[in-house]
Amino acid sequence: MATIAPGRLHDVSNAADFVALTQTNFEILTAEVFKHVPTYVSGVLTSTIGPPTTGSHVLDETWKDALGGVFKCTAAGTPGTWKQILPAGVTADPVTGTIPTGYLILNVIQGTLKRHAGSYDWQTVIGATGGKIGFYGVTPVTQPAGADQAAVALGNTNGEIGGLTISDPPNQAEVQALRDKCEELADDVRALATLVHALRAALVSVGQIRGSS
Repeated sequence: MATIAPGRLHDVSNAADFVALTQTNFEILTAEVFKHVPTYVSGVLTSTIGPPTTGSHVLDETWKDALGGVFKCTAAGTPGTWKQILPAGVTADPVTGTIPTGYLILNVIQGTLKRHAGSYDWQTVIGATGGKIGFYGVTPVTQPAGADQAAVALGNTNGEIGGLTISDPPNQAEVQALRDKCEELADDVRALATLVHALRAALVSVGQIRGSS
């Protein structure tokens, strides 16, 4: 019995039993539209995770894989070019099967959208280069950056001051050495304060902390 490509619906033109074929078509529509079953291939539900890897497909054709991920054909061909338009809803991150890199899932237990990085490594990436992000209702901004966020190279090392020689009474050179180390320590504190304030400003700008009560 002829079907209307690319789906499973039967062609009822000049059908000997129009009513029966129409009923069958309604059953097919119910399964695929309301039950959201995976796409049928050669009369059986596909077991493929990801877009089709065989067969001829047409532009704008949709495909539902074994996990429920939905793909759209963006260029006709064999098997065509596909883009995932809906993630597969799962209760646990998949750890079996052949899963393409870049495959998207929505872990409904965790409420997290994840991307397959290969070898069952599921990752969540928030934002992209040049994109804007905002948390807790703040206006989204690009990733904060600035010279004040640079790592601080401390002048003092552990035990430097405690290791100074102090006579009783101390001489001028010893007092001078202690003063120099204290000033070096003050420089470290000022540098760290600059970094802390820069980090605070960055966190406030994206809404990660409020910054005040």
